Amino acid sequence: MIKVSEIAQLLGGEVIGDETLEISQIRPVKSDVKGGLAIVFSKSDFKGLSETLADVIIGPKSVLQSNAKVKIVIDKLSAERINQVMRFYKVHKYQLFDQGNTSDIEGVYIGKHCQIGEGCHFMPGVKIMNGVTIGNNVAIHANTVIKEGTIIGDNVTIDSNNSIGNYSFEYMAGTRTRYERVESVGRVIIEDDVEIGCNNTIDRGTLGDTVIGRGTKIDNLVQIGHDCKIGQHCLLVSQTGFAGHTVLEDHVIVHGQAGTAGHLTIGKNSVVKAKSGVSHSFPANSDIFGYPAKNAREYYKNLAVLNKLTKENKNKPTEKKSWLARLFGR
Repeated sequence: MIKVSEIAQLLGGEVIGDETLEISQIRPVKSDVKGGLAIVFSKSDFKGLSETLADVIIGPKSVLQSNAKVKIVIDKLSAERINQVMRFYKVHKYQLFDQGNTSDIEGVYIGKHCQIGEGCHFMPGVKIMNGVTIGNNVAIHANTVIKEGTIIGDNVTIDSNNSIGNYSFEYMAGTRTRYERVESVGRVIIEDDVEIGCNNTIDRGTLGDTVIGRGTKIDNLVQIGHDCKIGQHCLLVSQTGFAGHTVLEDHVIVHGQAGTAGHLTIGKNSVVKAKSGVSHSFPANSDIFGYPAKNAREYYKNLAVLNKLTKENKNKPTEKKSWLARLFGR
């Protein structure tokens, strides 16, 4: 728990409201979660100010229009100062000041304050950090790292060499360096019946959660960025990548070497074909292909027109000149 007065002191902000209020959760401005602390990070956050369910909100004077119980008004969002708040919260949330190996399995590290269900199997090299919750019948294979605060449901299989709960790739202009990383305090939530192959990375949310929906299957060599929401029963084929805040609705299939830009939604029952680059949102039942990706049928029509033009140019008669004429431009 951290008091509003302590947060304001770290940020150098002005408190409008009850400065004795205590905060136990940091969350996004737009979220179904009730209570907690929200921070205005981007222009899109301003749109959600009037509807936010946060108890405390940090930002410029425009946060005064929100319904939050307490506002902390700051002139400028400083990466250095906001990280002080985020790190203080993270250390206490996952009790990182109290670490140690509680495992009795040879070669396996299980941190403190974890909850492990029944029928779980962990292979050598597995590291489970503080505050992780794991359900029943979970198998985690060699050299996989599960970082603090991750939640894993029942009947989940995670293969070798995965890194789950990594820092988000979120940066702000800094004073010590041009880009300074924003501390990520969100979690990774893996729901029931998920299968994850080898050598994948799943980043935690910056403020919210990265979610892998129930029954989703993930191949090898997949990158899932911060704050992504992968729906239920999706298939993610090898070498796919998803930038932060990508939303895949239920039953989406993404084929190999396809990727998405961030802050977009692909509707349910859609298919993204191999090597596609998705730069904007698509509705449900879309068949997506190409770069930049579009409806597959439209893309094929474009390719057909280009092929026809190429053939026509090849078949055009050309005037033949001797090498001597070509040399002297005659």
